Parts: sequence; C-alpha cells; structure tokens
Amino acid sequence: MIAAAKAALRRRLREARLAVAAAERAAVEAATAQALIDAVPLATPVAAYVAARGELDLTAFIAARWRAGASVLLPRVAGPGALTWHAVTAEAQLVAGAYGIRAPSADLPEQALPVGAQVIVPGLGFTAEGGRLGQGGGFYDRLLARGDLRTTGVGFACQLVDALPLEATDRPVAALLIAGRWLRAPAGQAGAPP
Repeated sequence: MIAAAKAALRRRLREARLAVAAAERAAVEAATAQALIDAVPLATPVAAYVAARGELDLTAFIAARWRAGASVLLPRVAGPGALTWHAVTAEAQLVAGAYGIRAPSADLPEQALPVGAQVIVPGLGFTAEGGRLGQGGGFYDRLLARGDLRTTGVGFACQLVDALPLEATDRPVAALLIAGRWLRAPAGQAGAPP
C-alpha cells in the first residue's frame, strides 16, 4: 500500500517539477544558490549533486565554491543504491554517468565524506518537518542514515507537501531550503526560523 502511494506521488511530483516555468526555475535556482553561499562557510566540506530530470540545479552554488578555490564532492553511481564521492574542482571533470547524469570522471579518486560535511540532498518531495521522498533507489537514504553529516534538502515550491508515505528506511534532512527560502535552517545559522 505504501509502495503504491509512493509511486503515485512520485509520478505527480516529477510532472510538477518538470512543469516549473523557466523564469521561476531561474529565480529559485539563483535564490537557492545565494542562500547556500550565505549559510555554508567556505571552510566547510560540501557534497552536492549534479541536477537531472528537472531537479533544482546547483550549478551557480557549485561554481561559486570553485571560484573561491574550494572543491565540491560530487557523486558517482557505484552500483545499486551505492554512491562514491569525488572532489571536483571544475566542470571539465564531469562526464556522462549512470542514468544520464553527469558524474566525476573515473580518474578522480574516491573520497570519504568527512564528518560534519554539508550535504545538499535532492528529492522529489519534502515536508516542512524535513521528511523526504527520493527517486526510490535508496542512494541518499543510505547516506542520510549516517547521522554525522549536515544535510539540507532543496527544491521548488511544488515539491513541498503536507505529508509523505514514509517507511522506516526513509530518512529526513536536517535543514530544508524550498523555493530559495529556509523552512528549516541549518543548525547555528543566524535568523533561523522557529
């Protein structure tokens, strides 16, 4: 029953995300990039993702870190439900990867995510409390289960829902940035919402 509810919600949220108008998409992506730049100190290790299939694009945030001389850890699919992470310092280090998603080139060594790293997490749907519905492969749920990372979910307004059909293996994010606004701010951020 939960699996069917998830499948139906995933279809609806994928369609809604793809339907975001170009002007709204650009404005939200710019606001999200600026919010992340303001919230995440340059010295903090960052892991992010390369957008695919209508996901909120983090290119501006990632490029700002690169311009400042910082690498960004980006994932490569290593097998079912498994990601490896690689320090990327330029777009030229990304190549075609699994599922049509650009990924770090094979010559970049795997690197463990350090304790306390800020991980920007994609998703299809989120609740204001940090609940998250992913694509269904469990890639990020396994990562979120670690508990020693700072996690932030990002998305468009259409991805915020009142409730999600969640199971014990579905892991929440600690902070939530929807449509360029903090709904759940990172711990210790000044002006965090209640």
